[in-house]
Amino acid sequence: MSDSLRHSLDIGTVLNDKWVILEFIDKGGMGEIYRAHQVNLKRDVAIKVISQEWLESCIDNEEELETGLQRFRNEVQAMAQVRHPNVLQIFDYGSVSIQKGNEDIKLEYIAMEYIPGGTLRSTMSEEGFDSEQELIQSWLHSYFIPVLDGVKAIHELRMAHRDLKPGNVLMDGETPKITDFGLVHSYQWKPVTQSIDVKGTPAYMSPEHFFEFGKADHLSDIYSLGRILFESIDGRIKSKTKPFKSVALSNPDTPFLKKLDTIIQNATAESRENRIDSVDKLRASLIDAIDSLGSEATAEVIKTPQQISLLNQPRVIWAGIALAIISVMAMALWHVIGEPEKKALEKPLIVKKIPATTSHPKPHEVEKKASDTPAPSILGKDGITMRFISGGKITIKANDSNTGEKTFKIEPFYMDEKNVTIHHFSEFLNSVKANLTVENGVVSSKNEIWFYLGKGVEPHEQIIYEHERFHLRDIEYASHPVVRVTWYGAMAYAQHYGKRLVTEYEWDYVISDNNLRSKILSKNKNYSLPSGTKKAPEKTDTHTHMMHQNDTRMLTSKDNSLGREDVGSGFKAWVTRGDTGLERRKENEIKEGISYPSLVVSTSLQPRPEYKSFRYPWEAFPDVGFRCAQALLNAH
Repeated sequence: MSDSLRHSLDIGTVLNDKWVILEFIDKGGMGEIYRAHQVNLKRDVAIKVISQEWLESCIDNEEELETGLQRFRNEVQAMAQVRHPNVLQIFDYGSVSIQKGNEDIKLEYIAMEYIPGGTLRSTMSEEGFDSEQELIQSWLHSYFIPVLDGVKAIHELRMAHRDLKPGNVLMDGETPKITDFGLVHSYQWKPVTQSIDVKGTPAYMSPEHFFEFGKADHLSDIYSLGRILFESIDGRIKSKTKPFKSVALSNPDTPFLKKLDTIIQNATAESRENRIDSVDKLRASLIDAIDSLGSEATAEVIKTPQQISLLNQPRVIWAGIALAIISVMAMALWHVIGEPEKKALEKPLIVKKIPATTSHPKPHEVEKKASDTPAPSILGKDGITMRFISGGKITIKANDSNTGEKTFKIEPFYMDEKNVTIHHFSEFLNSVKANLTVENGVVSSKNEIWFYLGKGVEPHEQIIYEHERFHLRDIEYASHPVVRVTWYGAMAYAQHYGKRLVTEYEWDYVISDNNLRSKILSKNKNYSLPSGTKKAPEKTDTHTHMMHQNDTRMLTSKDNSLGREDVGSGFKAWVTRGDTGLERRKENEIKEGISYPSLVVSTSLQPRPEYKSFRYPWEAFPDVGFRCAQALLNAH
């Protein structure tokens, strides 16, 4: 089933002239999450709507439909009331009519913070921290206790979340934020009619949550928190772990772990009467356990050796006094006769090392090791998600038999998952417009042409310049890749956000790997050339024609010029030539003096070697965009 059928909102849909849908993120039981751009405040947000599929499934069940809609509205009310740094913030709530096929569909939506990072799950080990006490201590301080603070803020408003789990805590950098209030309950609200469906995630459900959902309250949240704590130490909850039961650590072999085990058992007690009854008490117990770990370590280090008890014996005391008198006399004699053979008298100082209380790394050492592992994806300064490319080697074979093969080493780097969009590029132009000149539809900076505006009549000519600002002619194209940008303009954009263009050989490396190719290039599947877009014309100038004949070096395929129909559909992209400044490709290039770094490559997903084509850096085309890369050292 295609995305357009499965998703309620299409990419490019504009909600109430304010929110432009840029990307589908995820789908739950009855809701869908999208990334959108708020036009008036120029920020990315998350949009949640009730799934069209869910609405259609409730056509014959009005009670279930009304229950679901009421839960959605309760979620809005709950998020609007809570103001806490560890709880996701809501921005707006509204409804919109969209056209799907021949019918108009009314959808309600929530606009809230967009958090591009992972979830609390990403801070936890699949195997658990086990007996790594310093790791547990660091995780509790950095992540779990802030979650408790967020839950406390919810409970203080007489509400219960009722669906706490690692996947419902988003990570905004190092800050956890509780989200997904779809099952929230308030003592001030009218009870919502219950269906026979299970509401929540069994692994984190309290017994009353499962068997009597109406009784699930703040104590159910305590149970869920106890399960999360257990999971962080013992490892991801397995299918064989019985749900709705109390849990305990398998082998708590230190005082610190024994205290945590007691806390976990008390938090996950099956009986509500035996369960820890507030987040404050749970938090205080954890702080006490953490403090006791520090006290244990200190006591071990400063423990007085057993031999010191000898000082309580009189004979030892008098012997010490005599030794002191003799030492004073020896020092006086030493001063009288001077310093005889200093080196001969010097003795090596023997220092007895106090054994460490544990062989485990300290918290700051743990953080250093963790930082050595690159994140699978990061968010660029321009707001575009970048995927980690581990690097490796790529062998390039040219058509010219005299050139032979060359192997290049590709260092690890990050690469944009998608082409830079019209929205992102217009925002960039506005941010640097003080340094730009716009004349006859040409945007330039100093002596470099960056962008061609066009006359605003073709579908791909979406960026216009009016009232000393750059605007989108049709906002529905905001999420489409920007085109008509030159290599100079692409480079300027990349440098502005601390990035660079993808190099020729990096592109070869990604293209040559089936897994990488599908992950990166398939991101363009929602995009197509706007209807009416014309193919770039064949170049006829001598320089370009000569380059076409011998430019392709990916495997042994023949080159195709930029306008050919056999290149395949889809966009093309600017990259930086890999050998610029290192060698001349052909003798005719030496004669013509061509040494520009600009190169166009195909972004087609076809499983055949991709073509490359030299283009001057001041040229632009209606089907050529770009994406950026970033070195690993700069990806903070």
